[in-house]
Amino acid sequence: MDPAAAAAVADAHRRDWGFVLAATARITRDLDAAEDCVQDAYAQALTAWASGVPAKPAAWLTVVARRRAMNLIRPRHAVQEAAAARRRRHLARARRRR
Repeated sequence: MDPAAAAAVADAHRRDWGFVLAATARITRDLDAAEDCVQDAYAQALTAWASGVPAKPAAWLTVVARRRAMNLIRPRHAVQEAAAARRRRHLARARRRR
């Protein structure tokens, strides 16, 4: 582990954890899932930042955490959309039978 990257991640954790978590929680609407996504982003930063710390670490972390959150909720959203479509089709058939 690169000491400079580790120091940058530690500094970003102290300064930006709450902001990154809040931005991610707005996507997941689940604090536990948001914390997991943010933790993944910080872990990824440890390896990605070995080649250089980005100009805006908080922005980098927020983008990575939010993308992880979107990947997490996308399957759930697809299942909900499919269920809603089935309900709409069922209601449409029921109306035609009247």
